[in-house]
Amino acid sequence: MRVVILGAPQAGQQQLYSLLTGASLSDIQQKPLEVHIGVCEVKDPRVTKLKEMYKPKKTTYAKIEFLLLPDFNLQGPAKTAILTQLKNADELCLVARNMGEIDAVVSELVISDLMLVEKRIENIEKEQKRKSSPQMEKEKGLMERCKKHLEDELPIRQLDASDEELKQLRTYQFLSMKPIILVVNVSEEKIKDLSLLEEISQELSLPAVQISVEIEQEISNLDEKDRKEFMKEMGIEESALDKMTTLAFSGLGLISFFTVGEDEVRAWPVRKGSSAPIAGSVIHSDIQKGFVRAEMFKYGELISAGSEGKLKEQGKFHLKGKDYIVEDADILSFRFNV
Repeated sequence: MRVVILGAPQAGQQQLYSLLTGASLSDIQQKPLEVHIGVCEVKDPRVTKLKEMYKPKKTTYAKIEFLLLPDFNLQGPAKTAILTQLKNADELCLVARNMGEIDAVVSELVISDLMLVEKRIENIEKEQKRKSSPQMEKEKGLMERCKKHLEDELPIRQLDASDEELKQLRTYQFLSMKPIILVVNVSEEKIKDLSLLEEISQELSLPAVQISVEIEQEISNLDEKDRKEFMKEMGIEESALDKMTTLAFSGLGLISFFTVGEDEVRAWPVRKGSSAPIAGSVIHSDIQKGFVRAEMFKYGELISAGSEGKLKEQGKFHLKGKDYIVEDADILSFRFNV
């Protein structure tokens, strides 16, 4: 899954990308017109808790691929590269320091989509002169609705559309239809002032997190003990960076199920609404092919019980068939035969 980080010049997106992926900030700054690609772990606190409980040889968190775009300018020299990456993105992460920066970027996305819609309407009208059809007329009607919506400066994701229409709209790769998370980058002095975050969240109805790249940089340079002490002094319960990756993960329509044991504790990402065999295929395709059943217990119930043994005594181990829809934080063990 690909999340593209973008923002206005000096919004802090380079620093954020560096913190997320471990990429050198100096290397990024030396290549300002390039697209940078890196991978980041989703620091799920539940995985950390399972690690403490099972003490495995290996712990594996879910991962997200992040792409850093050049400074956001659809009229500049990097326009083609920016548009290509935006269209192929599963989610957009917009970094901004104020409402004006957010409005500017969102407006660019809407304008880009409007140009695409106008071009499509023009092409449909040319085709209709040669040979029209009910399907063509239906598409034209949908495009005209999109045009009116975009002219009102509204993103396509807010368009009232049927499931069939949404399926068709996705084929156009509209930028304003993609999921967006907002990262509000503030100075160290304003990290506890949430007024801007609240204003943005209410006005745009988008998932958002407030972060100070200055503080997160300091946190990343400390060892675990010093990190906890520093965060306690700052009154920070959880790294905003960890909140942001969790927000990005859920925004992609993903949930995590876990596998546990002495060898490894691991988080596996899967689409929300996936059946047990499909979840198993994330581990290995043979599990889906030869699926027999899945042994399942709940993370929350495990933590409450304190151990697998006590959980079994409470009768909270369950066997699930191929129709079971996996839920977030399920702990699964698959039985299969190929």
